[in-house]
Amino acid sequence: MTLGDAKRRVLMLLDEYSSGGTVTEDRDIMNKMADFFDIAQKEIANYQRIIRREEYTLTPGEGDFVYYSLPEGFVKTFRVWKEGKVVTGYPIISNKLAVPGDEYGRIILEYFARPQAITSETPDSYEFEVSEEAANCLPFYVAAQQLMADLVVDYSAFWSMYLNMRAALDTSLPSSGGRGFVAQRLFRR
Repeated sequence: MTLGDAKRRVLMLLDEYSSGGTVTEDRDIMNKMADFFDIAQKEIANYQRIIRREEYTLTPGEGDFVYYSLPEGFVKTFRVWKEGKVVTGYPIISNKLAVPGDEYGRIILEYFARPQAITSETPDSYEFEVSEEAANCLPFYVAAQQLMADLVVDYSAFWSMYLNMRAALDTSLPSSGGRGFVAQRLFRR
């Protein structure tokens, strides 16, 4: 789902259409959209994790560890692969991946990722980084946020829909018996 599609859905939920079917322009609503979608996507990514991959070519070095920069959006290590097997012994030290100094070859770091920020400059063509089922929750979150300050219109129906949809998300991780959602983006150095 794109940001533009999601905005359109919020406007439909808020009934921001005229009797002729055209959108009635409400600057107050539109000015808040990007920030609310940014918060919503980051919040939903805490429930249904975004998993990305980063491949490293190891270069032996002097000392106990060789340090490699972590990818943008890194939150936490999920697992590390070497020669097709999950391995341990690669701590995060001072916000860098620490690899024993005598190792060579390649490793793949699978990590939980934070989605990029959505700002007022983000184009409507931006594709949400969460799964399609998680992205379908976002318009309900944003619609509820838009109405929370409204003393006349009750936001609770949209909030309840969001919470119910979020609770139904598949939160299993790969290799844990469920299908798990994996957004694989392989960045090479």
